[in-house]
Formats: sequence, structure tokens, C-alpha cells
Amino acid sequence: MMAWLEDHLAPGATKTTLYHTVRLLFRLYVASLLLAGTYSLFWLAEIAGLIPERLLSTIWIGIAVMGTIFLLLLITLFYTSNKR
Repeated sequence: MMAWLEDHLAPGATKTTLYHTVRLLFRLYVASLLLAGTYSLFWLAEIAGLIPERLLSTIWIGIAVMGTIFLLLLITLFYTSNKR
């Protein structure tokens, strides 16, 4: 598999770069699993009536705001790193 990737990538892409890319993708995968698990727990708690409606809406708004801030920071960092 590595040989196939090395053939299709620019010569500047080393094995270390590929390993870092795979590590980043694995971290994103684990983060998405944790996020999906958290959403599932909140959904089950909502269905079971364990969390009051007011607190639940505050949690959802907080998650949405944190995701928006993260996305804005990610876009800003992406464009800043590409200007070099």
C-alpha cells in the first residue's frame, strides 16, 4: 500500500508525511466516534426523560457553538498556513 501511495504522490511527500496524515485521520475517526457516542447518550437521556428540557436545549446550543468556533478557527488556521 505504501508503494502505491508513494507512486501517486509528489516526491516531496515522504513516509513521515504519510504517517502523520494517517495519524491525523485516525484522530479524526476517534473524535467522530466519541462525538457520535455523546450524541447518542444525550438522545437516549432525552428519550428516557432523564435530563430536563431546559438543560438539554442548553447542552445542544453549547455543542453547536463550540463546533462553530472550532470550524472558524480551523478555517483561519488553514488559510494562514497556506499563505506561507
